[in-house]
This record gives sequence, structure tokens and C-alpha cells, in this order.
Amino acid sequence: MCASSKILVVSEQWWPEGTGGILASHLIACILRDAGFKLTVVHGTEKPEMVKDVDYVYTKLLRVRNKHRLWINCFALARQSWFLKALHNCDAVYIPRYCYPLIPLAKELGKRVVVHLHDYQPIAYNAVVFNGEERNSFGLNNVVRFEVLEHGSVLRAILGTFAAPVSELCRLWLSEANTVVCVSRRQAEIISNRAPQLADKIRVVYNPLPETPPVEEKLENPTFTYTGGGSYVKGFYIFIRASLNVLKRGNNASFMLTGGLRGLRHKHIKLLEKLSNSLTGSFKLLGHLPYEDVLRLYSRSHTVLVPSIWEEPLPYVVMEATAMGTIPVASRVGGIPEIVEGTYAERMMFTPGNVGELVDRMEEVLSLSRDQLLDIGASLRESVLTRFAREEIKERLVGLFAGLHDE
Repeated sequence: MCASSKILVVSEQWWPEGTGGILASHLIACILRDAGFKLTVVHGTEKPEMVKDVDYVYTKLLRVRNKHRLWINCFALARQSWFLKALHNCDAVYIPRYCYPLIPLAKELGKRVVVHLHDYQPIAYNAVVFNGEERNSFGLNNVVRFEVLEHGSVLRAILGTFAAPVSELCRLWLSEANTVVCVSRRQAEIISNRAPQLADKIRVVYNPLPETPPVEEKLENPTFTYTGGGSYVKGFYIFIRASLNVLKRGNNASFMLTGGLRGLRHKHIKLLEKLSNSLTGSFKLLGHLPYEDVLRLYSRSHTVLVPSIWEEPLPYVVMEATAMGTIPVASRVGGIPEIVEGTYAERMMFTPGNVGELVDRMEEVLSLSRDQLLDIGASLRESVLTRFAREEIKERLVGLFAGLHDE
């Protein structure tokens, strides 16, 4: 397959809708276009960010966000004449989200299929693997824990216990793909251990960095930024407990929270309002911000807090913070050690869920002078821009779609 080949991308979401995996798909589309591939993106986002020379086709069949309904709709999509025509005319199919039922059809037509995993859907019903449980069977206890604590829904937990075996179906679909892309070595290790039938198909390719604006001057008052919304798995309550401990020790600091794409429920907002009133506005809820403003906030912060308790494959928040010259204080989970390896931020990682360690790291940041913050930030930025160099990522991506395996 040459670089002038046609790639059919099928994704139920497209940027700017969605989270880091969707941003990665958008950036990868740009890279493949620049490499000479002709891309057609079939998606379910009403107002996608369009890239020049890439064709976009919206369909309501992919607008649904419930995975089971999506998979049913994929079978309906496979019967649409326009989609079948697009499938016949392409050389390869790229699935960066959950449209797995289309894999067997594409293979029947002799198409190369590349699937990109940004979570753990093939081995976990909720697509989440909690830290410390990566070798377990991800059974019903994990389903209930996630649905109750993440979504506050007993009903979802009950329904999830019946639907949990669907991961076996996902593995069956994925086993027909040519290549399964993981975004970190850690993610690849976890999936290979739990789904050995996919191990030989897995290739590790880091997500590309987005274009980052110039680094800005730090805010005068020491500022910690947290962008995980009210998410349990992102560590919302760990963040709250650690922040309160930092303030109780007499430290002067402000805490900036964006709404996060997972959102803040009413109980989270009431808690933050109560804390802000009792602590003279130390907690500032900024709500949803445009992506460019989030990057600027990272740059102006003294640190970005990432207290996740799940094995995040390759969180963009850590990549973006370092690229903006800001220290990430992050849990030692997933692909985070691969991002910060060999940098000051490596020693600033902490044991997932350990509030005491997080407080110690936050106080270490508070002890740094502005010159030290500037020097460390410059080193972090240089490191991440080198580690995630676009040309190297481009070469690996082109190899995947050309049928090359250079591992």
C-alpha cells in the first residue's frame, strides 16, 4: 500500500467532541493526510473540526453514545449503499473508537483494518482498568464499583453486570483486525496479558502532541490546576483531600478546576462552593474552557494535578502540561511514567490514592522559586517535544497503514 492510498476512518465521535482519544484521532488524520493518504471520515459529530483535503461524512447512525446501540447501528450502517461504496473504494479501514462490528465486513472485502485503542474496551466492560487490578479478571465487582462511584447509578451497575461479557465479543471482532494500536507500552502489556489472542497484533505508537502555544508567565499566586471534573477514576476526591491538607498546613495556594468533559455533578459544585466560601475563594471553578484556553491555564499554573486511580494509557493532560512548561504531579499509573521518564516530573509521581504523598509533592512545588519553576519547565518542554516528535510518529503510522511492522 502506497502513501497515496485511500483510508476510510469510522468513528462515532470526532474532534472537538470527546476526550483525548478523539483529539489524537484528529491529529493522526492530519499526519496521514500530510503523508499523502486520501482520508474519508465517517462520523457522528454534528459539527466536527474539519481538516483541509479530508472528506467528512456525517451519519445519525453513529450519533448514539450507548455502546450497545452503537454496535447495532454499525450493522445498519453496513447495509447502507453509500457506506458500502466507500468501503469498496478504500484500501484500508481505520477504527479509532468503538465501531468494531465493521471489522469482519471490511476483512471480507479484503481491506486492511487498523484499530486504535485509547482505553481497555477489549478487556473491561467499562473500558477502565483500576490500578492494582490489571491482572484480575475485571469481573462484576469492577463493573459495580465503576458505575456507582463514577456515575452514581445503581441502575447502570445492575445493567452492567448483565452486559459485562460483551468484552468477549469485542475481542472476537478485534482478533480479525490486521493491527491493534496501543498508545503506551503499559497499555499494551495489560491488554496482552488479559487478551493473549491480540498480543501478536499489537503495535505501540505514541499519540502525537498537538500544536502548543508559547509558554506564558506563571500566575503570581501559587496555582494548582485540576481538569478531571468530578470523576471518581480521575481522582476528584483525592484532589480535594490533598488540597485541603495543603491549605490546613498554612500554605498559600489557589486551585483552578475546569468543568472537565466528564463534568461536575450538582453535589460536586455545592462542595466546591462551600469550600470556596469557607477558604476565601481558594477553589475556583472555571467551567468548560476552549482547548486553547486550557493550554494557557496549564502554562500559567505552577503545577497540574493528575491523581488518577486507573491505568490511563497515555493521558494528554500530562503531555500537554509538560509541553507548556509546567510540572505535572501525577499518579504512577498507565503510560504516565513513559511520558515523564528521565525528567524532574518523574520524581514528582506518587502512589495512586496516597493523599500524603500527593501533599508532599504539592508542597515541594510550593518550595520552588520562580526561577526554578522556569528552568524545570523549560527542561520538561524540551523533553516531551523530543519524545513525541511528530516525524517519528508519522513514520510509524505510515508503516502501519502500509502493512509494515518495524517493531
